[in-house]
Amino acid sequence: MICYDITNPKRLRKTAKVLQNYGIRIQKSFFQCEISRDMLNKLLKDILAVVDVSMDKLYVYPLCNGCLKNVKFDGTGDMAKIETFEIL
Repeated sequence: MICYDITNPKRLRKTAKVLQNYGIRIQKSFFQCEISRDMLNKLLKDILAVVDVSMDKLYVYPLCNGCLKNVKFDGTGDMAKIETFEIL
């Protein structure tokens, strides 16, 4: 799970665009991503090219499969299931 708090609207939009390439948006600044360590490193590189680390915040919460099974939710949503695949 990746979430952020970006202080500038332009950087905010760019950050969301980057994350949309790696996962699905759960809420406005909250993305669920199922990616390898290499892809996470690429994602972080892409985001760090956009954000201002002196003003913005980025949080990466790694969750194991067991943790995902224990997620509690309420309301109209459901836990998103991401199917991993590669395009060759």
